[in-house]
Amino acid sequence: MESGGVHRREALCTLLRGTCALAALGCGGDWRDAVVLPGPQPVPDAGPSPALCEDAGPPGTSGEGWVEVPLSEHPALREPGGHDRVRVPSALLDVVVVHAADGCYRAVWRTCTHGDCEVAWDGALGVVECPCHGSRFGLDGQVLRGPASRPLAAYRTLRVGDSLFLLRPR
Repeated sequence: MESGGVHRREALCTLLRGTCALAALGCGGDWRDAVVLPGPQPVPDAGPSPALCEDAGPPGTSGEGWVEVPLSEHPALREPGGHDRVRVPSALLDVVVVHAADGCYRAVWRTCTHGDCEVAWDGALGVVECPCHGSRFGLDGQVLRGPASRPLAAYRTLRVGDSLFLLRPR
């Protein structure tokens, strides 16, 4: 206990709550843009790849969580091996999308589960990598190398015509 009857831990917790409240209100300038919203939690035992090319039929509706991404806005995704960041703020979607060599598309959340850094596709290594602490993830979001211990959220992905559709569960 400090002089005056205030515990150091209580003071720090109060300061932290105030900082969080200011961030939520938008005070602090550009820092607010760095707030990371949680992606959907990975489905346990979902298999090796949630982006199945075998999926048949059209995607569902936007009300069901389907987000349309025109390939004209991401031309790098047209060719196998291509990759790009896909960000749709209105759908709270910020992912790395890779057009895998097998012609399928894979999409994983773009924020590392270890340190809130932006991950990126490393085609030479065939992994999604975090530049801050070196965590590596597979295209199914699974941790291949720490320090991250939780997988990245992975998204079901379909190509229909000249658009890519990603399912972001609600």
